[in-house]
Amino acid sequence: MKSFGPFVKQVIPPQQPPQQPPQITPEMQQLLEQLKDIHEPAPIGWWPLAPGWWILAGVLIALAFATVWLFFYLRRQRQRKMYRVEGARLLKQLDLQQPRVVEAINVLLKRVAVVTFGRAQCGPLTGERWIEFLQSTADTSMPEPARRALLESLYSAREPDAQDLQILQQYALDWVRNHQVMENSQTQTEPPSTQEAEHV
Repeated sequence: MKSFGPFVKQVIPPQQPPQQPPQITPEMQQLLEQLKDIHEPAPIGWWPLAPGWWILAGVLIALAFATVWLFFYLRRQRQRKMYRVEGARLLKQLDLQQPRVVEAINVLLKRVAVVTFGRAQCGPLTGERWIEFLQSTADTSMPEPARRALLESLYSAREPDAQDLQILQQYALDWVRNHQVMENSQTQTEPPSTQEAEHV
């Protein structure tokens, strides 16, 4: 038996002949000539807008109108309440040690009432009728010390107690800030200017 030793002959596969290109028949040539280049689709235009954009535009327009309306509404409400702020400011500036301070408080209350309710409704009111009017146009009733200071010291030279004055001033502040405008034929829809109320 022959020994092949460490060398083993490798079996080399026989080389295959190179593949020949397929033969193009006249029919295939005719089909190839009918092929055309690939055309990309036209870009999508922005018009007409999609329904979502119309909805968004409508929402934005509605928000713009709502913002403008809210701005003018708040501005009108603030202008209507400016007389309250001014009346409270004047009441706070009063010196309770000055003479005739009860008269000054009453004048400020009457000015605010005239601006709100009109001169014909509250201008002629005095005494108990004036106090009843103040109580009927606010939720808080007038404390007895304030009533006493307003009735006894307004038309006399008697000076009220310091505590009564403080209570009267606080009641006047509460009334100016919280009085209610009654919706009736006598109530003015647009309050007159504060200059008109100064002639009370």
